[in-house]
Amino acid sequence: MPTVLTEARHDGGFLVSEADGHRSRDVGTLGGATKFLSGMVLATLAGGAATATAKAGNAGNGVFTLDATTPVLDTAMVGTYIVRCTAAATNGGAFRVFDPSGDVLGDVAVGATFNDQIKFVIADGAVDFIIGDEFDVSVSVLSQTYVQLNPTATDGTKIATGVSFATVDATLSNQPGTILKRDAEVNGSELIWPTGATGAQIAIATAQLAAKGIVLR
Repeated sequence: MPTVLTEARHDGGFLVSEADGHRSRDVGTLGGATKFLSGMVLATLAGGAATATAKAGNAGNGVFTLDATTPVLDTAMVGTYIVRCTAAATNGGAFRVFDPSGDVLGDVAVGATFNDQIKFVIADGAVDFIIGDEFDVSVSVLSQTYVQLNPTATDGTKIATGVSFATVDATLSNQPGTILKRDAEVNGSELIWPTGATGAQIAIATAQLAAKGIVLR
């Protein structure tokens, strides 16, 4: 009886094309107690260091609280976020959030949770906020750990951020690995999606990869 040989997946075998040099690839840390295969769709584990500071001279004395579990999401930027009061109200008000580049992320009401790049809530205090009151949120370190995409997760790993270039066994400990992160064409039939992922979830993740220039063919 002949011996059956099974050919393993080839590193980068899912690639159709990529940018010149190695611009499409980065080296990152693979974790999550997983054996990563070439072509596995990845997400970035949310995490990082952040501190919030009230602007000197604020009129309102409400409390700004960063989320205890995921104050820094996987889409965050290193730098200082500005959270400025744009609407005053008795026992309330609204704040506008600017990212470190000065772009507006959105508005959040006092007492509600803001959840875009950074996650926090501003509680009302004994003295109401006035327009111009401000908090600064400094993000200094971002997570560079990649795990397998999980479309139902709440820790940021439901957002597709790259594709594992090679087979890397990180079941016992985190390991370095090459990540396809931008500007490439890939064979969609060669990608490895999470077990049980629905067509709708795969479509969302496909769009997330496309936003990074990773196009399925």
